[in-house]
Amino acid sequence: MKKNTKLSRILFATVLIPIVAVLIALQLLPDKIPAHYDINMNIDRWGSKYETLLFPAVTLVMAIFMYIMARFAAKQENGAGNYKVLMICGISINLLFSAMTVWSLALAFKAVSGREINGVLSVKIIFIFAGIVIATIGNFMPKCKLNSLIGLRTKWSMANEDVWFKCQRFGGVLLVICGIIMSLISALADSIMLILTANIIIAVTAVGGSAAVSKIIYDRHQGSGGK
Repeated sequence: MKKNTKLSRILFATVLIPIVAVLIALQLLPDKIPAHYDINMNIDRWGSKYETLLFPAVTLVMAIFMYIMARFAAKQENGAGNYKVLMICGISINLLFSAMTVWSLALAFKAVSGREINGVLSVKIIFIFAGIVIATIGNFMPKCKLNSLIGLRTKWSMANEDVWFKCQRFGGVLLVICGIIMSLISALADSIMLILTANIIIAVTAVGGSAAVSKIIYDRHQGSGGK
């Protein structure tokens, strides 16, 4: 119970990061700041600095959503492990949002001061953090108990507890590997298009590979007579 309370406190503490960052930035930024960038990170729209309040709003909504889902998983499906996994996922995602918030504010300060924005560096940072979050989530996937909310859920993986565990273990390992590769490629690549293309391929591989292997695991389980 204490661990659950600690995790929920950490989850909602992550909401404070973008709130504090945006409130400080609002005091220093001019009324008009970059509000949108094209694929090459060129500014294609300017807007009110108060649009930055969307960042903490999204982070708060995500925290509330993940907390509700975690409570539901713990109560309705008697899965304390699932509660922990959902909370870890929520914390990781909120930290990603927080990093994106701080970086977007840094870009706004650079733009209004007339300095050039390094588009490649911006995309690198986003996907490096995304890769870390994906690897973190993958690390906790094997702890998921059979449920209808989270994890690698296919009609094959949900056949029984044994198949479920093997699928989560494989899916978790694949996510960790894909997350690490995503971060490494993002750090080493020198082209926005290369980073985007490589990470799309990695994401498709992770999702498609996990689903395909869940079918293989199920078939092997059935072929062995459920052993």
